[in-house]
Amino acid sequence: MNGALVGGIYMITIYLISSILNWKFGLELQSILMIGIGIVFGILGGIIGVNKK
Repeated sequence: MNGALVGGIYMITIYLISSILNWKFGLELQSILMIGIGIVFGILGGIIGVNKK
């Protein structure tokens, strides 16, 4: 669960920074998918990290 949280926070932070720098701010399907994929890969990274210990 920690990996999902970190992945989600990371993707949302990167998205917000890019949205501030780009004047065409909009939450589109591609952005939602990117955030979702970041959360999924955060979960996978957390699973791998726990299993390596």
